[in-house]
Amino acid sequence: MAARRFSRLRLGAGSLSGSMLLCSIFMTLVAVAVAATEQQRPLEDHLSGTVADHESELVAEGSSTWKFNFSSSAPHYFASVYGLLQQWPNTFFPNGHSIAPCEIAPFTKLYHGRLDADEPPSPEWVAFDVEMAYGIMGSFRNSHLLTYQTTRPMKCIYFDGESATLMGSGQMDTQMLHLYGNVSGPPNGDRFRGLFDEYARATGLCDWIREKKLGGSGWGFEGVVRMNAGFEMIVCDFSSPTLRLISHLNVTAPLLPAEEDEQSTREMGVDEVVMPLAKRDEGSSYYPLPPSQTRSDRVTNPTNPPMPPNWRRDREREPFLRSQGWGWFTSATEHYGSSGLGPHVGETRVKVLSCGILSYYSPAFRSAEAAHAKIEQKSLNLTSDGFWKGPGANGSKREGLTHLTRRRRAHTLGDVSVEDAITMREASEAAFYELLSSSPNCSGLDWSGMTNEIVQRNSGYLDRLAQLLKKHEELPVTIIKNQTAIQAWMKTFRDQTHAFLLPYLEYPSASKQSEEKWSRSSELFKATYARCRFHHTRLLDPDQGIFLGAQEKTLKWAVEETYGGICDVMVDIGLSVESVWESKFNSPLNDTREVDNVGLSAEITRWREGVLELMAWLGWAGEWVSCDKKCAWDEKCFIPMWPLMARREGWGGGPGHGPPPGVDGPPEKGREDPQYPSPYRGPYPGFGRPYGPPGGGPGRGRGRPPGFGNGEDEKELWAPVCAKIEYIMG
Repeated sequence: MAARRFSRLRLGAGSLSGSMLLCSIFMTLVAVAVAATEQQRPLEDHLSGTVADHESELVAEGSSTWKFNFSSSAPHYFASVYGLLQQWPNTFFPNGHSIAPCEIAPFTKLYHGRLDADEPPSPEWVAFDVEMAYGIMGSFRNSHLLTYQTTRPMKCIYFDGESATLMGSGQMDTQMLHLYGNVSGPPNGDRFRGLFDEYARATGLCDWIREKKLGGSGWGFEGVVRMNAGFEMIVCDFSSPTLRLISHLNVTAPLLPAEEDEQSTREMGVDEVVMPLAKRDEGSSYYPLPPSQTRSDRVTNPTNPPMPPNWRRDREREPFLRSQGWGWFTSATEHYGSSGLGPHVGETRVKVLSCGILSYYSPAFRSAEAAHAKIEQKSLNLTSDGFWKGPGANGSKREGLTHLTRRRRAHTLGDVSVEDAITMREASEAAFYELLSSSPNCSGLDWSGMTNEIVQRNSGYLDRLAQLLKKHEELPVTIIKNQTAIQAWMKTFRDQTHAFLLPYLEYPSASKQSEEKWSRSSELFKATYARCRFHHTRLLDPDQGIFLGAQEKTLKWAVEETYGGICDVMVDIGLSVESVWESKFNSPLNDTREVDNVGLSAEITRWREGVLELMAWLGWAGEWVSCDKKCAWDEKCFIPMWPLMARREGWGGGPGHGPPPGVDGPPEKGREDPQYPSPYRGPYPGFGRPYGPPGGGPGRGRGRPPGFGNGEDEKELWAPVCAKIEYIMG
């Protein structure tokens, strides 16, 4: 019944009355859920203490003294919002859960590559970077590059994660649920059919926008933004007045001479194509514009689709094949955004319309949250309430916290119910329709900007605390017992905790001195914590005349829960530091006595556990991973981005390289990672399973990390390297 209902919903244009009714139910569900509730180093470096006794201390039986609910979806919702339109976070966590309305500014340039001289049918793809369009369609014998500009603001819909990755295990789940109510597609969609499935998705999304009266030619939502190695957009109608073609060039380059034929130096290898040009205005210095698009037919599946440049075999005579692949990769790195390399820009040519963000991490979608929690109770050693029981008998503290930090990477949406898929689809229709009104219900707050501010201010701060606490663990016993030395360390650490508490803490007056004033049960703690937790959202409250819509209520919940988790640990540690300082160290640094600091060491161990478990709960894994050095002028910090994976020896397509696995022969001996067995091979290196259900359940490959074809790529993700062109192109 539910499946038939979804089918009717997909095919029927219908009115918005049903959508509004279901959106009302959705808002109620959200309201109930909300009411209820220098350079950085990899996280592993913080966990690899040198004192064996301390390690055994941390692996003691029983749950942690810090009570983090690792089954909560709040930090995941928060992280997905801060990562919107940023390459780095969405590569580390490729299985997107969020859908967001977006807008492209007037006069933004967009690029479309083709293997013929025709106008594009609709829908088709454009890239925001010319290097991406040329990277896909360049270095063929009839390569064309079309450049467009928007003539006015262009609304779009954005699916987060690596949502343009055609192979893997979960990257397209959100789109598939939106179209079909499942992640495997229509009946009999059990085989990989080249780009046919991709064009079916593009057509389905554009049909949905048109049928639900959310957009059309020249109005409303006109495209769908996605990401793989860079950001692209599905344009629903190339004849829209919102787009203007400003140039159409045959960019086919003359071939390099063949080694066996000296006469081939005169070979051009370029098809003769006559492009229609507008009549030149002799009085103008501008080049003439091509005619506006007239083609109106729908797209068909290409019979011979292009392959990315680092997959091609016959490439010795193409002059720019290597540089175009490198250019595609480096253009993607320009949109890394927030990362272990520090704050940088993401895809700035697209702006998220914050008050319409929706996510399957919302508490309203119980099926997704329950599925994640059930798996993680066993795999991460959690209680039924989501609390960590420790690494277990066969693990270490380091490994346990690393897995917790990266847990979002394994999240897929295969267990989302049809009812939840319908709820998401109809809620998005209502939210996007609201944004098209003349006065949408929107606070105007930039939620994406707020979450990025929180991450950028706190990710490095937590990293520094972890490093400082680790440094204390490595101090010799003689230093720990030296009053002056330990007081100097405490002063440095107090400087750090005070920097966090500064906007929230009012020191108690001398008349209120007592040993309990710094405790968690004190009024001081409660007041400081409240100022901290609601620091970013205090004015977003009905008592200030602010009434938020369903989406913003959920965003407010995610921010308060996540920042509240940070505040809970940092206010606790900060007040504890003040208590220790007042009782032990509030005197000049000239005491050389040897003192017994066993109690202090135990408290410092508690602080370290709190910081590390907080970092694991937040799950900002990409913020604590980076290249270990500044890359040279001809290098970029490499993380494997589909489809531009590394071309290491034995995997490439250039001279001296063996075949890609599953094409003409087996992979290089020893490349197979035993942790990730490979029941499915190919067709190209760096690919997991084609996006579809055979073998491992709907839309996912068996026994491998999501989005990657081998364990080597997974290792390179968590240990980035400075790479030159040869690393990718061979």
